[in-house]
Amino acid sequence: MKIKRIYIIILLIISSACDPDFINRDQLAVQTTDSFYKTEEDALKAVTAVYNYFQSYDFEVHKFEFGDIASDDAEKGGESDNDRPFVKDLEYFRTQSDNLSCRGMWNICFTAIYHANNTISHIEKIEMDEQLKARLIGEVRFIRAHFYFYLINIFGEVPLVTKTLTSQEYHLPKASKATIWNQIEQDLIFAKNHLPLKSEYPKTDLGRITKGAAQTMLANAYLFQEKWALAQTESKEVILSGEYQLEPEFQDLFQIRKTDFGMESVLEVPHVTTNTGWGDEGEGTVIPIFCRSRNSGGWGFNSPTFDLLAEFEPGDPRLSHTLLFDGDVYEGEVQYNQYSPSHLCSRKVFLTPSERIGFDSSDAPFNLKIVRYAEVLLIHAEAACENGDLQEARTSLNQLRKRARLSSATDRKASFKNYNMYQVSKNQYQAYDFIKYNYTNAASDKANLLPDVTTNNQAELRVAVRHERRIELAMENKRFYDIIRWGEPEAHFHRFAARWNTGKGGQFRKNINEVFPIPQDELDLNPRMTQNPGY
Repeated sequence: MKIKRIYIIILLIISSACDPDFINRDQLAVQTTDSFYKTEEDALKAVTAVYNYFQSYDFEVHKFEFGDIASDDAEKGGESDNDRPFVKDLEYFRTQSDNLSCRGMWNICFTAIYHANNTISHIEKIEMDEQLKARLIGEVRFIRAHFYFYLINIFGEVPLVTKTLTSQEYHLPKASKATIWNQIEQDLIFAKNHLPLKSEYPKTDLGRITKGAAQTMLANAYLFQEKWALAQTESKEVILSGEYQLEPEFQDLFQIRKTDFGMESVLEVPHVTTNTGWGDEGEGTVIPIFCRSRNSGGWGFNSPTFDLLAEFEPGDPRLSHTLLFDGDVYEGEVQYNQYSPSHLCSRKVFLTPSERIGFDSSDAPFNLKIVRYAEVLLIHAEAACENGDLQEARTSLNQLRKRARLSSATDRKASFKNYNMYQVSKNQYQAYDFIKYNYTNAASDKANLLPDVTTNNQAELRVAVRHERRIELAMENKRFYDIIRWGEPEAHFHRFAARWNTGKGGQFRKNINEVFPIPQDELDLNPRMTQNPGY
C-alpha cells in the first residue's frame, strides 16, 4: 500500500468527533461525520488517514530527540546551543514543563490516539465484510498501541483514552503504568489475531501493518515489562514464521530505495517526495537533512558521541555504515560537522549529493525502517538470556554477529573514509584518540572479526546482548529507553559525564529524569492531571 495523504476535508470529517473545537459546531458537521462512514471504501480511507501520523514531521523529529539525543549515543548538534535550545535541555536533563519537544510529542501522540479511537468507533458501525472490518480495526489498534508505547516511556503515567470522548469526559486523570501496559498488550493481541502475514498482503498494500509487526511490538512490550517468558515466546513465533530474514549486507538497509519493504523490514514508514511544502505538507521525510552536516546543507542535529564510537569492536563493518567522520568524501563532497564536539554524523540517514536531487530538502523520498528483523532477534536474545535459556539467546545473538562479520566494511558510496581523522575538538569532550587500531586491517581479518559469543555465564551474556543491541540499533532512536529500563540510569549517565568531561548526563536525578515533564498547558486545561515528580 502506498500511504497517501487524504484530502483535508476527510481529515476534518474524521477529526470532528474527538476535537473539542468541533463540539459546539452546528449539526451539519455531525451529519457530515456520520455520513462519511458508510462503505468499505470509507473505512479504508479513514484507516489510511490514521497511518499519516507515522509520517508526521513532529513525530519523526521528536523520536530522534528523545530516543537518541537524550541518551549517550548522540548529542543535539545544530549550529549552536541556541539552535533548538529546548533539545539541549532534554539531553542535559534540565527540561521544564514548557519544553517544546515535550509538548510536540504529547500533542502528536494524543492526536493520533484520538483519531484512532474515532475511526474504530465508526468502522464498528459499518455494514461490511467482517474479516476486513476486524483487520482494519486491528491496524488502528496497533497504531494506538504504538503511540501509547511512546507516551508511557517518555512521560510515564498519562490519561488512557480508548474511545471518543464527550465534553464531560475531557478531564481524565492519569492511568497507572500497569493499566496502560495492559491496554497496549490487549490492542496488540487483537491486532496479531486479525492481521495478515506480510506475505499475505498484495504488493499494492506494502506498508500496511502485519501480524509479524504486531507480534514484534507485543514481544517488545513484554520485554519492557520484564515479562521474559512471554517476550521469548512471542519473538520466537516471529522467527519461526519464516516471514523475515536478515539482509546479507548491513549497509544495504540504509541505502535509499535499496531494501524498501525488503526481507528484514517488519515495520516501515514509506516516504515519497511531493515538493509541496514544509513539514507535514509533504509526503517525504525531514530526517536526512535534520541529521546531515551543515557544510552539506544539513542542520547537523543528532550527532553521534565518542561514547558510541568507542563501543564498536575493532574492525566491526557496521561502524562504516553507522557513522560519518570529518573528511569522509562522497561524490566529491567532503563532510565536516564543525558544530558538533564529536564532529560525527549519522550515516544511516545520509543521502549523497546525487541522491538529494529532485526534491525539496525537507521532503526526502527516504523510507524509515521502524522495526527490523534484527530487533526481533535482539528481543529474543535478551528475553531468552534473562529467562535462563542461554543457548537460544546465543543463537539469535550470533546471527547478527555473523551478518556483521560477513558484511563489507567498505562504504560503496564513499570515495574516502577518514577513520584516522583530525585533531579532535576540545571545547566540550576531552580529546579522544578513538582509532585505537588500524580499522581497515582489522575489518579485513575475517577469521578473528566479531567471533561468536560462547559464554555460558548469564551475566556475561547479558553484557554481550546489551552491547549488540546498542551497536546494531545505533542512531535508530531506541537507546534512551534501553538505558532507563535496564536500571540504574543515574549511575550510567553520571559515568558518561565523568568519562567525557561533559555536562551532558551529569544532571540526571534518580526517580525524576526517567521520564519527562507533562506540558504545562495540558495541566492548565486538566485539573485532574498532576505533574510528574520533580518538575
